[in-house]
Amino acid sequence: MGVRKSSVLSIIFILMLSLVVSACSSNGKPASTATGADGGTQTPATNGEKTKIRFSTWYGPGDIEIWKNVIDRFQTDNPNITVEFEPLEWGAYWQKLQTQLASKSAADVIGMHVGIVYGYVEKNQLAPLDDYLKTYDRKDQLSQSLLAEGQWPKDNPKQFALPWHVTGAALFVNMTAFKEAGIAYPENGWTVDEFKAAAKKLTTDKRFGFSVPSFSMAAGLAGAFGTEPTTADKLHSNYNSPEMLTFKTWLHDLIWKDKAAPNPKDLDKNIDPFVAGKVAMSMGGAWNFPVYRDIKDFEWDIAPMPSKDGKTKTYAGPDMLSITQDSKNKEAAWKFMQFVTYNQKAQELLRATGVPMLKEDLQNAALVNEIAAQKPAHFKVFLEGVTNNGVGYAFTKKFFEISQLELDADVKIMENASADIKKELETLHEQVNKEFAKQ
Repeated sequence: MGVRKSSVLSIIFILMLSLVVSACSSNGKPASTATGADGGTQTPATNGEKTKIRFSTWYGPGDIEIWKNVIDRFQTDNPNITVEFEPLEWGAYWQKLQTQLASKSAADVIGMHVGIVYGYVEKNQLAPLDDYLKTYDRKDQLSQSLLAEGQWPKDNPKQFALPWHVTGAALFVNMTAFKEAGIAYPENGWTVDEFKAAAKKLTTDKRFGFSVPSFSMAAGLAGAFGTEPTTADKLHSNYNSPEMLTFKTWLHDLIWKDKAAPNPKDLDKNIDPFVAGKVAMSMGGAWNFPVYRDIKDFEWDIAPMPSKDGKTKTYAGPDMLSITQDSKNKEAAWKFMQFVTYNQKAQELLRATGVPMLKEDLQNAALVNEIAAQKPAHFKVFLEGVTNNGVGYAFTKKFFEISQLELDADVKIMENASADIKKELETLHEQVNKEFAKQ
């Protein structure tokens, strides 16, 4: 990292100040604090003294152990910075974060979600990162599309979040069931009609061919049908579009007409139906890769997303980190963020539940083959889908509100054989627009 003139002057000032304080102090000890950029007291992370920062985020399967290993590696390289890790379950994390930000007691570094970040920026609760990035020599390792997800406002963007991980939804397939049914591994470009035919053929008296996904796990399929929850400007509902009606009807038919998917209410919420062998195909997050590697009862893999009218989409998006505006240790917090995002020691751990995101890794064929050898064997299919055809789902500041409203609507649609799908989508459309109208 280059050294700016202002940084040099600041160091000189701090050294002069420490001499004055040392001369005037009754105990002769040097001063241990300096004034931070936000006007608060900030402990320098480079003067040989210990600095403690707090890091909080949500977690999924295997995440806690991975984060602990990342923190250990960071602290080995930065012995003067201690990271206090505060992981929370997804729902609890966002509830507590709201309270902590309001009371100015949030952690220094926090997990951040695409879309939601924009609302926190508007409340001035996140620190801009642009000055740090200007002088960082590895900033070009991230694509502009990834950086853009953490920028707001879009017409005059500033960076408020950086990705630590890129993930998405994959189509998991039970290859043992495929072989028993005489179905070959799907080729790129297979259609939604071919997908439905496979789901029906995979259905037996003990197993369904597919389980109907909800919300973001359905993003890739929705994209193939040419639809998404919001308009392009992310400010209005798109649930009343003809494409959304066609898509939801197609899913509903898989359950009630084709009998190739179970009624969602009949599934045990505490059991993964794919792992249990209850369904032969399932949409699931890439964070399941390390968990599914323990499956012993059947061979599994991932398959290309089905297409419609030549369109193929894969749900993809980064999980991100931000520095809170009220942090008193922004320099140390930035060092941790920088390590997590750009350092190979961190990324080789964090990509275990996602895909490589640094340009040098995406171009590393040996690395891709190494991941594929651990499963899924067709990891490259997922990587290409995420990088070439990735699509988000309701990535707006109203993400939570929209997700709950759609999940509620899906219960009424998918669990009811005679559901009035058009009516339910019209109601959902109105509800989402009311949320957007709120300040």
